[in-house]
Amino acid sequence: MKLKKFFIILLLMLLYILISSKVLIACGNCPQKSCSATSDLPTAAGPPASQIGLDKTITEVGYSMDEFLSFTNKLHPENRIGYRLLENVPIIYGNIPIEPLNKAAIEKTEKLEKQFSALPGVYVRKVNVTELTKKPWTPQTWTFYIVPVADGFELLWVIETKDTGLNQYYVAQQCFRMGGSKNRPWRRTIAQTPAFSEYELWDLQNSHSLPKTSLSFVRRNGRWQPMPATKNHIVYRTPLGHKMDTARSGGNLSKVPHLEPKFRPRTISTFEPDIDCGLATRCNLENTWVCALYWENTTHISNHHPADCLHAFVNLGPLPANSKKAIRGRIYWTKASKDQLFASWLKNLPSD
Repeated sequence: MKLKKFFIILLLMLLYILISSKVLIACGNCPQKSCSATSDLPTAAGPPASQIGLDKTITEVGYSMDEFLSFTNKLHPENRIGYRLLENVPIIYGNIPIEPLNKAAIEKTEKLEKQFSALPGVYVRKVNVTELTKKPWTPQTWTFYIVPVADGFELLWVIETKDTGLNQYYVAQQCFRMGGSKNRPWRRTIAQTPAFSEYELWDLQNSHSLPKTSLSFVRRNGRWQPMPATKNHIVYRTPLGHKMDTARSGGNLSKVPHLEPKFRPRTISTFEPDIDCGLATRCNLENTWVCALYWENTTHISNHHPADCLHAFVNLGPLPANSKKAIRGRIYWTKASKDQLFASWLKNLPSD
């Protein structure tokens, strides 16, 4: 009897060891939890903060929780950056490709998705676009792979089409949110980032009769250029955006602000001179912290909509039906100057 009891205990111990080892192995692929490989990293990604106790919640004001993400940085406490995965309607131009993707393009996407899904600490958010919005989007599924790194986040956006493909230009707006401490409570569950909030800075400057200062910058002619310090909707074209707008306007770029759909609904946007690339940043007033967003295939950058945001318009096309492609991106959130940010961005550009 004692021998039987001994073997039962031994069997239970072996079973416990086996289960524990599997849990530890799986930890590296778990999108929601940290593991020892990422515990030393300052950055983390996840859903918005708890909505308990607010006057209104995200869902009560008509949005879905699945639309939003939040980012934190232990080295920059009391700041939380927000992200909206889908905003407004796509800007569409050109034909949908009929020919299927070639083997090299398929293999590239599969390789990147396999690579990112296996990275320690990866946070995965998958959304069915047509279920997430009632607006007219072509049926498609997006999967975002978000990997914390020392100076921000590595990003991979995988777009998968259904029975209908995406046009030559199928441009989706991504919203990078940096509201202040005086923002509406439901917005603060997504983003409360006083270090990078222009609205909060402008309130302070107005109270002291000081001119407004821009914290938002883009690259033009090889230099950082400030966005105008205004709540008006300002838009910048990248080289890809210039090509797209030239095609859809028949060569008359003055028509673009009036074309439908607009870059901001019910608004005539002001277009500033073209910029060098899709890298856009906010910095603090002292230029000692930066918070930047970059996506491949960015066509336009805009600000304020009407929250305290930056926006990247990203071309997802062209993509045939029943296909998928991967687009790489990067969020920088680190103690650095704008020039140091640009140097890091150049080093991190994909080589393939």
